[in-house]
Amino acid sequence: MYYDNKFGFYIKQYGTHIIVSIICCIIVLAGLLLYFKINDNKNYNSALNNATANDVENNSQVDYDDSMLPQELRDLETGKKESVKVATIEDEGVLVILTNNSRVKAKLIGVDYTEIMPDTFYLINQDLEGQYVDIAFDEHKAENGYAMVYVYLEKDKLYNSKVLEQGNAILSSNLSKASLEYNDLAESQAYAKQNLAGVWGE
Repeated sequence: MYYDNKFGFYIKQYGTHIIVSIICCIIVLAGLLLYFKINDNKNYNSALNNATANDVENNSQVDYDDSMLPQELRDLETGKKESVKVATIEDEGVLVILTNNSRVKAKLIGVDYTEIMPDTFYLINQDLEGQYVDIAFDEHKAENGYAMVYVYLEKDKLYNSKVLEQGNAILSSNLSKASLEYNDLAESQAYAKQNLAGVWGE
């Protein structure tokens, strides 16, 4: 059979094979793209699951058991105040409070001592040691073996805020915005920043 040109001859002879080869290549490429996309999704999901697991693990390390508190403090409703005496201040700002002859170690809610002034604990001790104060709890009354308290001085002045307002410590980054005194604490730190007080002026 005679063809006008070689192109027509090759199309006639090999056209079907070429088309089939092209289709096969497209199928292979599509399969490869799908394979890599699935693997990427698996890697993303794996990373997401690992991050979630780490978050859960970190959260699970916080012990909110309040059984270490005396009964009168366990029964105290959120936001309600109880009068106690501050016996002393231990290292790292831990308050030792007395209530009905019970000694309880407590920390100030929302106050983080990772950044402090050299005399921070001295000043807290001067302000609180031997003083009668009112304390109140948030949703969680205890954390990792310590009572977590708001401390109120005369005229309901929140001492936690005073520490932040003077720049003697910083606001805890894990404090929930739903916390009872969050706005007061956040405003106190904002005031310290604006005025370059304490740690913010260094």
